[in-house]
Amino acid sequence: MAGTIVHLTVAERLYRYITDNDLKYCFDSRLNIDEDYFIAGNICPDGIMARKNYEREMKLHSHFRDGIPDGTFGNPGTVELFEKRMTGFWNEHLKEEKQCPGLYLGYITHMMTDKRFILGERNEFFKAISVTGLTDKDRETFVIFNAETDMVDFKLIEDISELNNAKNSLERVKPYEIKGLITERELTDSRKWILEHFFYSMHETSEPLYLNYDRMRKFIDDVAGEIVERLVNEGYLS
Repeated sequence: MAGTIVHLTVAERLYRYITDNDLKYCFDSRLNIDEDYFIAGNICPDGIMARKNYEREMKLHSHFRDGIPDGTFGNPGTVELFEKRMTGFWNEHLKEEKQCPGLYLGYITHMMTDKRFILGERNEFFKAISVTGLTDKDRETFVIFNAETDMVDFKLIEDISELNNAKNSLERVKPYEIKGLITERELTDSRKWILEHFFYSMHETSEPLYLNYDRMRKFIDDVAGEIVERLVNEGYLS
Protein backbone atom coordinates (compact mmCIF):
# COMPACT_ATOMS: atom_id res chain seq x y z
CA MET A 1 0.00 0.00 0.00
CA ALA A 2 1.12 3.56 -0.63
CA GLY A 3 2.44 5.54 2.35
CA THR A 4 0.20 7.79 4.43
CA ILE A 5 1.84 11.00 3.22
CA VAL A 6 1.71 9.81 -0.38
CA HIS A 7 -2.05 9.50 0.09
CA LEU A 8 -2.28 12.96 1.65
CA THR A 9 -0.21 14.50 -1.14
CA VAL A 10 -2.45 12.93 -3.77
CA ALA A 11 -5.48 14.15 -1.81
CA GLU A 12 -4.17 17.72 -1.79
CA ARG A 13 -3.58 17.62 -5.56
CA LEU A 14 -7.05 16.21 -6.17
CA TYR A 15 -8.84 18.68 -3.94
CA ARG A 16 -7.15 21.66 -5.59
CA TYR A 17 -8.06 20.37 -9.04
CA ILE A 18 -11.66 19.65 -8.00
CA THR A 19 -12.17 23.12 -6.54
CA ASP A 20 -10.23 24.99 -9.24
CA ASN A 21 -12.43 23.36 -11.90
CA ASP A 22 -15.65 23.56 -9.86
CA LEU A 23 -16.35 19.84 -10.19
CA LYS A 24 -19.59 18.68 -8.58
CA TYR A 25 -21.15 15.42 -7.52
CA CYS A 26 -23.04 13.67 -10.28
CA PHE A 27 -25.72 12.61 -7.78
CA ASP A 28 -26.22 16.10 -6.29
CA SER A 29 -24.61 19.13 -7.93
CA ARG A 30 -25.77 21.37 -5.07
CA LEU A 31 -23.26 19.87 -2.66
CA ASN A 32 -19.77 21.29 -2.21
CA ILE A 33 -16.99 18.89 -1.27
CA ASP A 34 -15.67 19.70 2.20
CA GLU A 35 -11.87 19.96 2.21
CA ASP A 36 -11.40 18.55 5.71
CA TYR A 37 -13.64 15.54 5.13
CA PHE A 38 -12.01 14.82 1.78
CA ILE A 39 -8.47 14.94 3.19
CA ALA A 40 -9.51 12.80 6.17
CA GLY A 41 -11.29 10.34 3.88
CA ASN A 42 -7.99 9.66 2.16
CA ILE A 43 -6.54 8.16 5.36
CA CYS A 44 -9.69 6.31 6.46
CA PRO A 45 -9.08 2.85 4.94
CA ASP A 46 -5.90 2.42 7.01
CA GLY A 47 -7.71 3.56 10.16
CA ILE A 48 -8.76 -0.04 10.68
CA MET A 49 -5.27 -0.66 12.10
CA ALA A 50 -6.31 1.24 15.25
CA ARG A 51 -8.82 -1.52 16.03
CA LYS A 52 -8.26 -3.50 19.21
CA ASN A 53 -6.72 -6.90 18.45
CA TYR A 54 -6.08 -5.81 14.87
CA GLU A 55 -5.28 -8.56 12.35
CA ARG A 56 -4.18 -8.28 8.72
CA GLU A 57 -7.48 -9.70 7.43
CA MET A 58 -9.25 -6.64 8.83
CA LYS A 59 -7.21 -4.37 6.57
CA LEU A 60 -7.87 -6.57 3.56
CA HIS A 61 -11.59 -6.15 4.33
CA SER A 62 -11.39 -2.35 4.63
CA HIS A 63 -9.51 -2.34 1.30
CA PHE A 64 -12.13 -4.43 -0.57
CA ARG A 65 -9.78 -7.40 -0.74
CA ASP A 66 -11.59 -10.19 1.07
CA GLY A 67 -10.38 -13.39 -0.60
CA ILE A 68 -7.59 -11.48 -2.39
CA PRO A 69 -4.53 -12.07 -0.17
CA ASP A 70 -1.24 -10.26 -0.47
CA GLY A 71 0.65 -11.18 -3.60
CA THR A 72 -2.45 -12.15 -5.58
CA PHE A 73 -3.86 -8.71 -6.44
CA GLY A 74 -3.54 -8.51 -10.20
CA ASN A 75 -4.27 -12.20 -10.74
CA PRO A 76 -7.14 -12.90 -13.18
CA GLY A 77 -10.43 -11.53 -11.86
CA THR A 78 -9.04 -9.85 -8.74
CA VAL A 79 -8.94 -6.29 -10.06
CA GLU A 80 -12.43 -6.63 -11.51
CA LEU A 81 -13.73 -7.87 -8.14
CA PHE A 82 -11.99 -5.02 -6.34
CA GLU A 83 -13.52 -2.47 -8.73
CA LYS A 84 -16.98 -3.98 -8.31
CA ARG A 85 -16.71 -3.77 -4.53
CA MET A 86 -15.48 -0.17 -4.72
CA THR A 87 -18.44 0.88 -6.85
CA GLY A 88 -20.81 -0.97 -4.53
CA PHE A 89 -19.32 0.76 -1.50
CA TRP A 90 -19.85 4.18 -3.11
CA ASN A 91 -23.44 3.51 -4.09
CA GLU A 92 -24.20 2.09 -0.65
CA HIS A 93 -22.94 5.21 1.13
CA LEU A 94 -24.34 8.08 -0.95
CA LYS A 95 -26.56 9.10 1.98
CA GLU A 96 -23.55 9.31 4.30
CA GLU A 97 -21.56 11.19 1.66
CA LYS A 98 -24.27 13.85 1.59
CA GLN A 99 -23.94 14.20 5.36
CA CYS A 100 -20.12 14.41 5.26
CA PRO A 101 -19.34 15.66 1.73
CA GLY A 102 -15.94 14.43 0.65
CA LEU A 103 -15.40 11.73 3.29
CA TYR A 104 -16.45 8.71 1.25
CA LEU A 105 -15.09 10.25 -1.95
CA GLY A 106 -11.74 10.46 -0.17
CA TYR A 107 -12.05 6.80 0.78
CA ILE A 108 -12.59 5.97 -2.89
CA THR A 109 -9.58 7.99 -4.05
CA HIS A 110 -7.40 6.28 -1.43
CA MET A 111 -8.41 2.95 -2.96
CA MET A 112 -7.74 4.14 -6.51
CA THR A 113 -4.27 5.28 -5.41
CA ASP A 114 -3.55 1.95 -3.72
CA LYS A 115 -4.64 -0.02 -6.78
CA ARG A 116 -2.20 1.88 -8.98
CA PHE A 117 0.56 1.62 -6.37
CA ILE A 118 0.21 -2.14 -5.86
CA LEU A 119 0.18 -2.91 -9.56
CA GLY A 120 3.06 -0.53 -10.33
CA GLU A 121 5.35 0.90 -7.68
CA ARG A 122 5.17 -2.04 -5.29
CA ASN A 123 6.22 -4.41 -8.04
CA GLU A 124 9.07 -2.05 -8.99
CA PHE A 125 10.28 -2.20 -5.39
CA PHE A 126 10.37 -5.99 -5.52
CA LYS A 127 12.35 -5.88 -8.76
CA ALA A 128 14.83 -3.40 -7.32
CA ILE A 129 15.42 -5.35 -4.11
CA SER A 130 15.74 -8.67 -5.94
CA VAL A 131 19.40 -7.84 -6.69
CA THR A 132 20.09 -8.52 -3.00
CA GLY A 133 18.54 -11.97 -3.23
CA LEU A 134 15.44 -10.96 -1.26
CA THR A 135 11.99 -11.81 -2.63
CA ASP A 136 8.37 -11.06 -1.78
CA LYS A 137 8.39 -14.25 0.30
CA ASP A 138 10.97 -12.93 2.79
CA ARG A 139 10.00 -11.13 5.97
CA GLU A 140 13.07 -8.88 5.71
CA THR A 141 11.77 -7.57 2.37
CA PHE A 142 8.69 -6.13 4.04
CA VAL A 143 10.66 -4.70 6.96
CA ILE A 144 12.71 -2.78 4.38
CA PHE A 145 9.61 -1.88 2.37
CA ASN A 146 7.89 -0.37 5.43
CA ALA A 147 11.03 1.55 6.39
CA GLU A 148 11.44 2.96 2.88
CA THR A 149 7.76 3.89 2.69
CA ASP A 150 8.36 6.04 5.77
CA MET A 151 11.51 7.50 4.19
CA VAL A 152 9.49 8.63 1.18
CA ASP A 153 6.77 10.06 3.44
CA PHE A 154 9.23 12.02 5.59
CA LYS A 155 10.93 13.49 2.50
CA LEU A 156 7.56 14.53 1.08
CA ILE A 157 6.77 16.44 4.28
CA GLU A 158 10.13 18.17 4.00
CA ASP A 159 9.73 19.01 0.30
CA ILE A 160 6.02 19.81 -0.20
CA SER A 161 4.71 22.84 1.66
CA GLU A 162 1.08 22.12 0.71
CA LEU A 163 1.11 19.22 3.15
CA ASN A 164 0.69 21.81 5.90
CA ASN A 165 -2.84 22.24 4.53
CA ALA A 166 -3.44 18.51 5.01
CA LYS A 167 -2.15 18.74 8.58
CA ASN A 168 -4.53 21.63 9.28
CA SER A 169 -7.45 19.63 7.88
CA LEU A 170 -6.64 16.63 10.06
CA GLU A 171 -6.41 18.88 13.12
CA ARG A 172 -9.75 20.65 12.64
CA VAL A 173 -11.98 18.03 10.96
CA LYS A 174 -15.17 17.12 12.81
CA PRO A 175 -15.39 13.54 14.15
CA TYR A 176 -16.41 11.01 11.52
CA GLU A 177 -16.96 7.30 10.91
CA ILE A 178 -17.12 5.02 7.92
CA LYS A 179 -20.51 3.52 8.60
CA GLY A 180 -20.53 -0.22 9.12
CA LEU A 181 -16.79 -0.50 8.53
CA ILE A 182 -14.57 1.64 10.79
CA THR A 183 -15.72 3.38 13.99
CA GLU A 184 -15.37 7.01 14.98
CA ARG A 185 -13.07 6.06 17.87
CA GLU A 186 -10.79 4.00 15.63
CA LEU A 187 -10.56 6.77 13.06
CA THR A 188 -9.93 9.41 15.71
CA ASP A 189 -7.13 7.32 17.25
CA SER A 190 -5.65 6.69 13.80
CA ARG A 191 -5.78 10.36 12.83
CA LYS A 192 -4.12 11.43 16.09
CA TRP A 193 -1.37 8.86 15.56
CA ILE A 194 -0.72 10.14 12.03
CA LEU A 195 -0.47 13.72 13.24
CA GLU A 196 1.93 12.76 16.02
CA HIS A 197 4.06 10.36 13.97
CA PHE A 198 4.40 12.35 10.77
CA PHE A 199 3.80 16.01 11.63
CA TYR A 200 4.61 16.59 15.30
CA SER A 201 7.67 14.35 15.71
CA MET A 202 11.11 15.15 14.37
CA HIS A 203 12.60 12.79 11.78
CA GLU A 204 15.87 12.58 9.95
CA THR A 205 15.30 12.24 6.22
CA SER A 206 17.29 9.83 4.09
CA GLU A 207 17.14 8.54 0.54
CA PRO A 208 15.43 5.16 0.11
CA LEU A 209 17.45 2.58 -1.79
CA TYR A 210 14.76 0.56 -3.53
CA LEU A 211 11.56 2.66 -3.43
CA ASN A 212 12.90 5.40 -5.67
CA TYR A 213 11.93 8.86 -4.39
CA ASP A 214 11.90 10.62 -7.77
CA ARG A 215 9.80 7.83 -9.19
CA MET A 216 7.38 8.23 -6.29
CA ARG A 217 7.09 11.97 -6.97
CA LYS A 218 6.19 11.15 -10.57
CA PHE A 219 3.74 8.51 -9.36
CA ILE A 220 1.93 11.14 -7.29
CA ASP A 221 1.61 13.47 -10.27
CA ASP A 222 0.49 10.69 -12.60
CA VAL A 223 -2.00 9.04 -10.28
CA ALA A 224 -3.65 12.34 -9.35
CA GLY A 225 -4.28 13.03 -13.04
CA GLU A 226 -5.58 9.52 -13.63
CA ILE A 227 -7.94 9.68 -10.66
CA VAL A 228 -9.44 12.99 -11.77
CA GLU A 229 -10.24 11.37 -15.11
CA ARG A 230 -11.74 8.36 -13.36
CA LEU A 231 -13.93 10.48 -11.09
CA VAL A 232 -15.41 12.26 -14.10
CA ASN A 233 -15.58 9.35 -16.53
CA GLU A 234 -17.03 6.90 -13.99
CA GLY A 235 -19.77 9.16 -12.69
CA TYR A 236 -18.50 10.35 -9.33
CA LEU A 237 -18.05 14.00 -10.37
CA SER A 238 -18.96 16.12 -13.37
